[in-house]
Amino acid sequence: MKNVLYTDDAVAGEAAGIGMGLLCCGTGSDKAQEMLAYAHDTQHEKIIRGLAMGLALISYGIEEAADTLIEQMSREQDPILRYGAMYVLGLAYRGTGNNAAVQRLLHFAVTDVSDDVRRAAVLCLGFVLMGAPEQCPKIVLLLAESFNPHMRYGAAMAVGLACAGTGLREAVSLLEGMLNDNTDFVRQGASIALALVLGQQPESVVEPFRKKLMKSITNKHEEVMARMGSIMAAGILDTGGRNTNIGLRSGSGYFRRTSVVGLAVFTGYWYWYPLSYFLSLSLAPTALIGLDKHLKPPKVQLACNARPSLFAYPPPVTTEASKEVTKVEKAVLSTTARAKERQKKKDAEKQKQEAAAAGKDGKADAG
Repeated sequence: MKNVLYTDDAVAGEAAGIGMGLLCCGTGSDKAQEMLAYAHDTQHEKIIRGLAMGLALISYGIEEAADTLIEQMSREQDPILRYGAMYVLGLAYRGTGNNAAVQRLLHFAVTDVSDDVRRAAVLCLGFVLMGAPEQCPKIVLLLAESFNPHMRYGAAMAVGLACAGTGLREAVSLLEGMLNDNTDFVRQGASIALALVLGQQPESVVEPFRKKLMKSITNKHEEVMARMGSIMAAGILDTGGRNTNIGLRSGSGYFRRTSVVGLAVFTGYWYWYPLSYFLSLSLAPTALIGLDKHLKPPKVQLACNARPSLFAYPPPVTTEASKEVTKVEKAVLSTTARAKERQKKKDAEKQKQEAAAAGKDGKADAG
């Protein structure tokens, strides 16, 4: 991967930076300083951004051991490296709810001059607060009303990441209000975040949101970014044939590294759409599959007192049958009618004159 990185090709270099982070994820490897040094040498923003994400992945879960790297990157003049520092901070303290980490992210969210850094700072609050999702909507509430659309987007995504798969009422209430934001990419983030929160919720809860998404998708006058967010949200609601959900924790209660890492790289779709496929790393099956000692399905009967509609799949999308086109009578303007009337009068007078002239000629011939 280092050989690919050193070719200084923009796209391949970005992928190599992320790949090195995935290989060394959570190790706190000394390769971080080497990656940071190359980020200073290259002129390609894509490579710098890939290395920044790779550094964040290397720092996954190491908490205080990442403080030196965070301090170093947050003082850089390059806003892309400061952007990376926010991800290093968020992933290093993922799910801890560390007060110092939250305060530092809030500090950068309101003081940094780069919108990208401010957006990343607010977004990474979602990683730090994953362990206490009910706290995230309260902390980002004021940021969700900021005049800066990048901070509003970050607030929406922070709630979506922290409360993914929970169906938390406070999170849903906050995000529903942001679906009507004036800025297209804020509506995009709100749609994606709300889909993350409402995964595997009863269809009675999801149905109003699903209708809004379909209205946005079919509206030809909707902005492209907002429509893309609606399409992605519709896909997230139906992941795995509606049999998977965002699984941040394992059965024993520990955070699933692949899930958190998948969500972190997924947020990079802002710059490079192919990174959206990393969302699949965060999915966990929700189907109940029973097997006997021979790994064959046993013959059992299960009693369920809930109504079947509570767990039923939503009906498939249907397209309206094409209606026969009926011929519509053309509207006749009053000016057109008057012009035709005048033309008729002219034609009638002309015919009279021609008839009179013909009569005179006939009398002359007879004389």
